[in-house]
Amino acid sequence: MNNYELTVILRNSNPESSKEKIRETLLKHNINITGEDEWGTKKLAYEIDKEKEGFYILLNIEASPDSIKKINSDFNLNTEILRFLFVKLKTQKSA
Repeated sequence: MNNYELTVILRNSNPESSKEKIRETLLKHNINITGEDEWGTKKLAYEIDKEKEGFYILLNIEASPDSIKKINSDFNLNTEILRFLFVKLKTQKSA
């Protein structure tokens, strides 16, 4: 299991139901959510699908690389997600 940061930009119309769909998708693929930070509604740098604002969420998760590929395909089919990004965190070595 690797540690990842997942940043998601949702459509601003109904972020609560969209957040639930994201959690359901992650739980479906046996992903452990270790932290969550909502950044709220922010203005986008450029228009995405005719949206000028998006709802930002940052999730810290533990997942296998295979499950990340499956989640990518599920997120690409979800029309409420404007953008998402997985960043693999480096493991900290103890002295």
